Amino acid sequence: MSVADALRMMNAGLDYLNGPGAAELDAASSGLVLRSLGEIEAKFTAAHASVLARFDAADAHDSDGYGNSAAWLMAMTDMTRPDARTKVRRMRLLRGQPAMAGALVSADISK
Repeated sequence: MSVADALRMMNAGLDYLNGPGAAELDAASSGLVLRSLGEIEAKFTAAHASVLARFDAADAHDSDGYGNSAAWLMAMTDMTRPDARTKVRRMRLLRGQPAMAGALVSADISK
């Protein structure tokens, strides 16, 4: 499996949850789905921060003409300035707190 394969699978899963198939979910099952989505969100946050940390450390934003990672995120992912700055701040926080990053990866944030 490659990174591209993993991203395709994630997109397919989210497309399903955002499509008509998810309408078949009964209300009683929604809590379980929300719990799973919370775990997925935690893992996504850790993955995003990890990739952004490598991108930032390599000054990869320079190759596209941006002075920092937040500016690159704003331009290339259509994030607002506050959201881009939050992503960079979160990445730096997690880079400095490996235990917190590990808890997100394992989605073990409630224990």
